[in-house]
Amino acid sequence: MRKLSISIFLFCLTIWFVTTAWAMDSEELLEPDEAFQFTATIKNADKLLLSWDIADGYYLYRQKFKLVSLTPGMTSGEPVFPAGQIKHDKFFGEVQIYRKQIEVELPIQRQEPKLNKLVLEVTYQGCSDAGICYMPIQNTITFDLPAQLISGNKVVLQHD
Repeated sequence: MRKLSISIFLFCLTIWFVTTAWAMDSEELLEPDEAFQFTATIKNADKLLLSWDIADGYYLYRQKFKLVSLTPGMTSGEPVFPAGQIKHDKFFGEVQIYRKQIEVELPIQRQEPKLNKLVLEVTYQGCSDAGICYMPIQNTITFDLPAQLISGNKVVLQHD
């Protein structure tokens, strides 16, 4: 009977230790929006500036960014990314990552100059140095872009 009591005590102690350790780890892990603070601004009539402030101990994968226009008649061009750090990832192999801060310029192409409302879907994914990776994070943002007018063969910004 004594052996059974000791076994039950050790089992309970193990469960308590594992639960406490898990709770401590989950408290230390930042929420996705805290780890990767995202902002977007209009740089000009045809370009957006997308920025992420990345918390210490976290990083974003270059290959996991996806920027898609959901507005008919407007498409997102090829994003301009800065050079990232090379990391050997045990799941993805050699990848580029970003730490601290990243700014991406995103050209916008309009089929009609008078289109000025853009809905953009932004997807990205990152991890913590502790080895915990987040599911892909998706944001949908609406922009009121400055209107454009055609003057001769040139597209010019419309001034209000």
